[in-house]
Amino acid sequence: MKKLTVGLGTGLAAGLLAAAAVMNVGAAANGQTAAITEERAKEIAMDHAGVDGEDISYITVKTDYERGQKVYDVEFYTKDYREYDYEIGAADGAVVSCDYDAETSFWRNLSGKDRTVSVTEEKAKEIALDHAGKKAADVTFVKVKLDYDDGAAFYDVEFYAGDQEEYDYEISAWTGEIVGWDYDMESFRAGQSENRTEKTSGSGSGAGQVSVTEAEAKAAALEAAGLKESQVRGLRIHTDRDDGRTVYEGKFFYNDLEYEFEVDAASGRVTDWDVESIYD
Repeated sequence: MKKLTVGLGTGLAAGLLAAAAVMNVGAAANGQTAAITEERAKEIAMDHAGVDGEDISYITVKTDYERGQKVYDVEFYTKDYREYDYEIGAADGAVVSCDYDAETSFWRNLSGKDRTVSVTEEKAKEIALDHAGKKAADVTFVKVKLDYDDGAAFYDVEFYAGDQEEYDYEISAWTGEIVGWDYDMESFRAGQSENRTEKTSGSGSGAGQVSVTEAEAKAAALEAAGLKESQVRGLRIHTDRDDGRTVYEGKFFYNDLEYEFEVDAASGRVTDWDVESIYD
C-alpha cells in the first residue's frame, strides 16, 4: 500500500510519546467505562494527522478491543484523496496504531515524464526517521528496499524502535514524498487473545447482520473516493463473508485508476480500500 509529506513528523512524534502510556493501563482498563468519548478519539486522530475537520470528506469511528483493552478505530479520508486509519486507546487517548495512504493523491498529482531516482537510500532513511521523530542510533532497520510501481520508484523503509514500536514507510524515490506510512505498538498487541469476547453496544454490529443495502454500500465507497457514480465505469459489487462478517466487495474504474473496496454490511463502514494504476 502506498501511503504523507514530511510535514507531519512533529505530530507523529508527539502523538506516539503518549502511546507508551498504554502499557501502564493494564487490567484497570478492562471492562471499565472509556475515559474518552468517540468524539474525543476523532479529535485526537485528526490533531495527530494535522488535518482540519473542513478538509475531511468522510469519517467513521467504531469500538474494538486489543489485548482486552478498548480502543476506537477512527478512519477518515480527506478531500485531496488521502486516507488515515487510527487506533486510539479508549482509556487514555494514546495512539496505538496509525496508517496513512496517499496513493490516490500521489498518482493524481504526479506530473512530468522524467521519473529519475533522485533520492538516495540514505536520504530515504533520513526522511523516515525525521517523520517518526527518531534518531538512527535509536532504531533497528529491518529493510530499505527500492521497488517500482508503474515506472515510478519507491523506497520501502521498515524499522523498529526498541522492542515495542514498528514503523513502515513508502517513500517516492523521485520526489521524496512519503506516500504511505504505518505505525504499530507491538507490545500493546502482544499476547492478544484470539478468543476475546467483543463487547457491542447493540448498534447493529452483529457478525451476520445485514443492515446496509447494496446501494448504500456503493454510496459509501463512492463517497470515500470523492466521486459520483456517473464519473466511474465498471462498477461491480457483491456480498461475501470475511472473518464471520457479511461484507460488500466491489470495484470500479476512474480515469487510469482501479478502485477496490470492502464495506461492512452491518455498519456501512469502508473496511478495506485499494487504489492502483490500471497499467500495473
